[in-house]
Amino acid sequence: MELSSAGAAAGTGTVVVGGNPPTQDVRGAVQDLFNLYLGRPTTSKNDASSREQQPAKQRRKVMASSRPQPPKDENFLSDYQELQATFQDTEQLRSATEGVLALLLVQCSYHALQVEFLLYALQTLAKLGLVRWDSFLPLLLRAVGSCEMAGLHQGPQTSSTPPTTASHALTMGSSATPPLTASTPASPAPLLSSSVIGSPALSSAVDVSSNAIQSPAAASTNGSGGKMLSGARVVTWLRPLVCKILQAALELEVKPAACFDILVQIVSWINQWDPKPANGSKDDGSVESTAWLHSCIELIWTMIDESKYRVPFYALLHDRTQLKIDHWPEDELLFALFVEVHRRRDKIALHIRTLDQHLHCPTFATLRTTALTYLGNLGEPLHGEDVANAIPKGSLEWERALRCLRHALRFNPSADWWRKVLISAPRYRQQTQGQQATSRVLLSSTQPAPEFTAEMTCEAVVDRILELMTPISGGYSSVPVSVTEAGRWQEWLIFADIFYFFMRSGYIDFIEFIDKLAARFARGDQPVMRSNHVTWLLAQVFRLETVTAALSADSKKLETAQKILSFHMAERPVDQTTNLSPQTMLLDFAGSSQILRLWSINRQMMDQLTGNRWNEHIQKGKQIDEWWKQVGKGERVLDYSNLDDKSMGMVWVLSHTVSQPICEAVMAWLNSKGFADYMGSGQTGDRIVVIHETRPLPVVLLSGLSLHMSSRVVNTIEDLMFAGQHVPSIAIVETYVRLLLLAPQTLFRHHINGMMQRYQQGLTKPGVQLLLLEILNYRLLPLYRYQNKSKQLLFDIAKIIITVKAKRGEHRLFRLTENLAINLIFSTREVILIKKDLKGASTDFTETMNRVMVVNLAITMKTRGVAEIEQMMFLQPALEQILANSQHTWSEKTMRHFPPSLRDALAGRPDKRQQVIQQWQSVEATVLHHLRAMLLPNSDPSYAMNAMNAMNHNFPQHRQFLCAGAWMLMDSHQDIMTSGNFGRLIKELQPEEVTSNIYTMVDVMLHNIHVQLQLGHLQHELLLRASAGLASLMWSQEILPFDITLLALVDRDDDTHALRLVVGLLLDRPEFVQRVQHYNVSRGQPEHWMHSGPFQRHEPQQALGQHLAGKDRYPIFFDDMCLRALPVIPLIIYRLIENDATETAERVLTAYNGLLVYHPGYFSFVRDILAYFYGSLPPKLIVSLLGSLNLNKVPFSDAFLQHVGGQNQGASLPQEYYSSLLQGLVNKVIPPLSKNRSNSAGVEGMPGMSRSASNRSQAPGSANNTTSAADVHRAFYQHQDPGTYSQLVLETAVIELLSLPPPSNHAVTMLVNAAIRIPSPPSHSTTGSAGLSAVGTPRSPLLPTSPTNVDSQNQANGNGLGSSSTSLLTGCPLVIQACGLLLAQLPTAFHGGFYSEAARIIKECWWVIDQNRPPKEMDAVFGHAVWSPTWAVQDEMSNVVGNTVALLHAFSANLPFEWLEGMHSVITLQRPICSVAHLRLAFRIIGPLLPRLVISRPLFAKTVALLFTSMVDVFGRNSVVKCEATEISDLVDFLHHAVLMEVQGPSSAVGKPRPETLMLCSKVIERLRPDVQHMFRHLCVDATTSIYAATHPKMAQMQQQAQALQAQQQQQQQQRVQSSIMNII
Repeated sequence: MELSSAGAAAGTGTVVVGGNPPTQDVRGAVQDLFNLYLGRPTTSKNDASSREQQPAKQRRKVMASSRPQPPKDENFLSDYQELQATFQDTEQLRSATEGVLALLLVQCSYHALQVEFLLYALQTLAKLGLVRWDSFLPLLLRAVGSCEMAGLHQGPQTSSTPPTTASHALTMGSSATPPLTASTPASPAPLLSSSVIGSPALSSAVDVSSNAIQSPAAASTNGSGGKMLSGARVVTWLRPLVCKILQAALELEVKPAACFDILVQIVSWINQWDPKPANGSKDDGSVESTAWLHSCIELIWTMIDESKYRVPFYALLHDRTQLKIDHWPEDELLFALFVEVHRRRDKIALHIRTLDQHLHCPTFATLRTTALTYLGNLGEPLHGEDVANAIPKGSLEWERALRCLRHALRFNPSADWWRKVLISAPRYRQQTQGQQATSRVLLSSTQPAPEFTAEMTCEAVVDRILELMTPISGGYSSVPVSVTEAGRWQEWLIFADIFYFFMRSGYIDFIEFIDKLAARFARGDQPVMRSNHVTWLLAQVFRLETVTAALSADSKKLETAQKILSFHMAERPVDQTTNLSPQTMLLDFAGSSQILRLWSINRQMMDQLTGNRWNEHIQKGKQIDEWWKQVGKGERVLDYSNLDDKSMGMVWVLSHTVSQPICEAVMAWLNSKGFADYMGSGQTGDRIVVIHETRPLPVVLLSGLSLHMSSRVVNTIEDLMFAGQHVPSIAIVETYVRLLLLAPQTLFRHHINGMMQRYQQGLTKPGVQLLLLEILNYRLLPLYRYQNKSKQLLFDIAKIIITVKAKRGEHRLFRLTENLAINLIFSTREVILIKKDLKGASTDFTETMNRVMVVNLAITMKTRGVAEIEQMMFLQPALEQILANSQHTWSEKTMRHFPPSLRDALAGRPDKRQQVIQQWQSVEATVLHHLRAMLLPNSDPSYAMNAMNAMNHNFPQHRQFLCAGAWMLMDSHQDIMTSGNFGRLIKELQPEEVTSNIYTMVDVMLHNIHVQLQLGHLQHELLLRASAGLASLMWSQEILPFDITLLALVDRDDDTHALRLVVGLLLDRPEFVQRVQHYNVSRGQPEHWMHSGPFQRHEPQQALGQHLAGKDRYPIFFDDMCLRALPVIPLIIYRLIENDATETAERVLTAYNGLLVYHPGYFSFVRDILAYFYGSLPPKLIVSLLGSLNLNKVPFSDAFLQHVGGQNQGASLPQEYYSSLLQGLVNKVIPPLSKNRSNSAGVEGMPGMSRSASNRSQAPGSANNTTSAADVHRAFYQHQDPGTYSQLVLETAVIELLSLPPPSNHAVTMLVNAAIRIPSPPSHSTTGSAGLSAVGTPRSPLLPTSPTNVDSQNQANGNGLGSSSTSLLTGCPLVIQACGLLLAQLPTAFHGGFYSEAARIIKECWWVIDQNRPPKEMDAVFGHAVWSPTWAVQDEMSNVVGNTVALLHAFSANLPFEWLEGMHSVITLQRPICSVAHLRLAFRIIGPLLPRLVISRPLFAKTVALLFTSMVDVFGRNSVVKCEATEISDLVDFLHHAVLMEVQGPSSAVGKPRPETLMLCSKVIERLRPDVQHMFRHLCVDATTSIYAATHPKMAQMQQQAQALQAQQQQQQQQRVQSSIMNII
């Protein structure tokens, strides 16, 4: 080839000497050179534009005649070298060459000869380094992607030549690259249109010159144009060519970034491949499509080849490079790839999925109700509406969801939980969509969104109805329950409350529900009672708008009405409706009332359905009307507090038919005693009208009223109470409270916000606010705790406190609000962070509340743990907020019981008491002078107030020392002080100023005692005098709030005199003890819903004292000075125990036990104090704490009561006790596996899966060897603390374990043995030893045996493991779940022993430490060991190790987030990991934790580091384990998955691991042996080896920073060395 031809090709631009030519000139020259060899014309822009103006026919003739003859390929290199000499900037030339070459390969992919030359040029230039694969391949792939996105390509009109093969092959010298050959069709076709080449996706990567970008007309001159073909033909030509180029490039060293781009493109092609042709016929194109598909598959195998490991196999499972397997292909090669992807993915899912995953389900037995999640492809937990809708009916996940719903319907969790997890029915979706969207936004990132579809909910409700309709004599429950008519009726009442809530909220489609229920009744697969309970249930909801709208829109009204009438299965003639019980009468008349109601809607339809029984229904309706007319005329006088059975039944029936008249009648009876003016003792003011007292409506009457009428009555009473027109009677308020407690799901409302919005004018009156706060503080606190609304109520209360605490004289309202807030704080087991909701107002709580919040935080963290990561994130800001507004310093004795993290945060706070004393000493003389003048007996009150105003004006800083000065005067001259004047002074202070005065007074008083002791006074006399003075101020003169004074004293427990004063005031002095005794006599039993009345209203001054009553005249309802002490006495007991005064604490507990029974959370207090001081309480105090509980209500076992009662002192409880403890939880807490709870033969035939009988001696339950239905399904108001019966059973078991003497290791060992012991199958059982000893020989040659010393240890302990009389559940998966749940509720003192026991059991298993067996055999052993216990029991393959792992999973699933880090101890105690099987077991234990830990960066990093460190134990540089690295590919994949978990959230679209995690992995990987290091090469920070580091947007920047820092450190080190040398010189 002549140089001139090259010059002509490159001559489009001027040669630039001494500088870089423009980029466009370089690209133009390169483009012209390639056009010359491709046989394409090279013209200038002017020529091209002039040709555009010519006719098309003439233009084709000109171009055909001017087409040059292309030179030979061998001359290309010399011409390119001359071009290289012309443009001396090699990088610019290389970049232009790569861009043009990539573009031409796409444009000419249809032309075999042109492709042949381009491949030759590419190989030649790449061999000489003039083209770099790493930069060329991304350009090529972008060009290909742009072409395919366009989806169009112009094809030939006729095929001139068949597909040919290139005339010569391309070789690359001595390189290992196979020759590139062109196998594309040779038929000429035009180039891509300019719209395709010029797309943004491509032009951003390849800036093509004007010569390369041609218009459609110009493009048509380069081939025969005209016909437009689809993108499928482009695939046929282009993709095989690209695959061959990529295959050749991969044989060389291609950088990771380019490998990643290749994988992205190849996976995209495979995911888009459709095996079915568009026209439905198989032609040559489909064969060619399979060919390029096979090339893609070969490329993937090349890239994931473990010898070079260009990309990790896990890349096929993640992000943009994920192979999406929607269907199984027929192609064998693709099928093999998909099978391998499935196999590797299942291996990852195995490590991240818990054993017995289908058993993990909320139990509703804890304060923190966990939510149900579904499983993703990799075992990760998923939740949300879309996920729930995708669950196929009948699948295992569907059954698990129904199991959870059935259990919830039995144990009645709060409406708050239901709202979070239920999805509205499609019929009501539009109405509730906005509300649900708002609620989802409010949910935290770890709090699951809606999870149960309306179809799931409907099916579970139908199952529950069929369960309740089971005949009582038919074996209703799996537990021997003495079900009575009353017990079953109570269950129906509880269920009706939930059902009404579901229907009102739109969670169930009424028409769908009727269809399913009718179908289940028609199926007849289980016996049902011949009763009208379903009819009564439907009558509850007929007035709801959702139901009426559904019936109106129903297209099959007649069929639906017929189904509704079919539920009416029991009818009595009119003459047999006398002398019936109220329940029977209601059920009998409910059907007739329902028919009459439907008849009023559609008379013709009902005439057709009812037939000849219509007159009978009319007669019953007339009977009801006649009875009510007699009541209206006065012929029947109803005393609603004491109705006979017939009257009560009729009232119930009327409440379901005509609720308005009966509601008016009830309210008229409550107001029947009339009204009267209320005048407080010696007070005048505005007129207050009080309703005279009657008796409240009894619970038995209110429980049978319809929910519609109950709601109407509640609203009517609220109008009466909060409108502010009249003061309601106590009976009306009690009736209101009882209604709310009877129907907690339906009638619950937010009182502060709700009443403030409805009754703005009424609640501006202090009296109405006092009524509302009294109801909340003394009646509804357990309801708010049950509804999980205590925290929200506390925030609402904070707004009131912030506005009231600075108002002068508002002492009664402020102290009641503060007392309510303290009770709320102690009932809230969460971190409380106050938000600024009030404009211009401070958001800090009072000093007392800040101190209480710190104590409550310590109790929560130590006894229950912080539940969620959000709470952990709030912890530090909440502490800072509290400490910024509190001046208190906690004593060392108090802080030694705080959790370490809280103790560290509080350490180092300055004690400001000395400053207070110094300030007092500086103003003491002035303050005492003014107080003497104001408080003399002959002082005029007006003079005292004037003096007070003068002091406020002249000495405002003296206000905080008023109480201290008054106490000093009283201590020295008690006869000179006038209590009336002092009381008036205190009332003029702001409420928070009084609190500050009391805290200052306590410090001054304690300092004065120390001063008097130094002067020689006797300590006993000083304490008696101080105690007398305080008693006078608190209880005799009633000037100071006693609860704040006692709290101020116990907070100074580092001064021994403070606690002695408290003990003297509470035990040695009679004032408060006598008040408490009088209160117990006058108020009666704490079950306020049992009081029949009438009530006697006390005067405010009599109930509260002068100071607390203040100047408010509003009457008292429930408030009393004694009740104000309820949150204080538990704190005093805490302080006494912290100061080792346990005997005194026992005395206080005994003296005030009669008062503590009124505590709204006393059961929880006993549980928490046992957990908080576990190991520090003497047995005598523990017995006193247990004795203070109502043993008739708490289901303690007889064995436990005998043990703590002294009958078995000195002996450990036998193994049967712990087994029966777990059995009780299985029976009453853990959700059953079968929806038929009467299935006593086991679940699906599985041995050991039945829910066995229990009695009081075996497990927490009732006496007489049975569990009554009244206990199992008691209404909420009967067990308000802790909330549900399942919570009561679980917390009782916790209290029993906490009451046993320490250390906890023995109890933990017994529980673990009871859970993991292996039951003998029926064919192997003998009358000899049972349990662990029965499995010495495995039932499978590969089945691991149990540790040999477990059985011997149990026998040595004499715990009855070998007793043939033991018929308890052992090795049952439900027992494992119960044990994990129970251990997770215990404090961390038990967890250490559990971790040690689990580690010991695993380490002592023979196959864990065996390093000599072949890897395949050990893999089989491991597979048998970690088989889920449910299926292992079924196959008689249970083993101790598998049960232990399942127990660890059940335990960790119930752990609060704060305690999850302790799970690391299970692995740490097993180190060094000594075998591959042992390593897999460690991964199996920790793997399921990762999805929960990923939200916490520090804890997640520790867990990943622990897994890598365990890998180092086995595959370290000095490892002797004989195992190839390829045999642990599952662990390698799992660690890749773990590292990339942090980026798989919804906000991480880039799919790249964190740089910090890669740096962590890099450090650990360096410690692995070389072949294993090779498997983790992509989890490092080296961009030359890792695709994640090479493609991470921040990695290069971080590496530069690290290098700069390293260079700076080296420079500083050199300077220090030089400085040292100079110093030496």
